Formats: sequence, structure tokens, C-alpha cells
Amino acid sequence: MALWKTLYAMVWLAFLQIVIIVTPRFTPHLVDAHVLFGLVILALAHYNNAKMKHTEAPNRLKRITKSTAILATFQIILGIILYANLRMNVSVPLVEVILFIHLVIALAIITQAASVATAYDMWEDHEYDSPKK
Repeated sequence: MALWKTLYAMVWLAFLQIVIIVTPRFTPHLVDAHVLFGLVILALAHYNNAKMKHTEAPNRLKRITKSTAILATFQIILGIILYANLRMNVSVPLVEVILFIHLVIALAIITQAASVATAYDMWEDHEYDSPKK
């Protein structure tokens, strides 16, 4: 699959993740959907990072893609802690702080994913090339 497609797919999956979380009636089924989307986002983040390394794209895009993959990995760790607190009745200290960090990272992921998807798409289409005089 073309890299630009998976970059944009990650943006939309991250968007759906956030929509699921802010749903007023957060049911156990939505928790499961959230977990599933999170795992897909993690896989896409690492796939995009691996594919981006083998392109001639600007190094800035490669660095952002790498940091997004790192954030997605950290996000899963936080998600496991929150899942244990919610579904397994494990008492997690500072759960509100962990939840806040989880939200902030989700917003960072969607921001970085959107930035890279757009920039890579423009780079691939040579929209950065200066016009010839």
C-alpha cells in the first residue's frame, strides 16, 4: 500500500479514537473498540516509521514519524494501566494523571500524524519544488 495512504489512515483512526473516548455513554463495547483501534494505530505507527526510513523524504518527516511510533508505544503502556484499572478493578494510584497524559499523547499523535501525512503527500507530489524561472 502507498505510504501516503497509511499515513492518512493513521490520522483518521486517531480521530476515531478520540471520538470514541468523548462519547457520552462510554460502554464496555466502546472500550474494546478503543483498544482495537489503539493496537491498529500502534501497528500503523511502526509500519509508517519503517517505510518512511526507506524513502528520500526530508529528515524532519522521518524524525516526526519515529517520534510518533515512540509515542504510540508509550500510549499502549498507559492504555494497559488504564484498562487494568477500569476492567480488572486494579487500584492504580494517580489514575487521573495517567488518564490526562494518555489524552495529551493522543492529541500529540493525531497532530503529528496529520502533519506528516500532509507534508509527505506534498513532498511526494513535488509540491515543494520551486517554480522554474
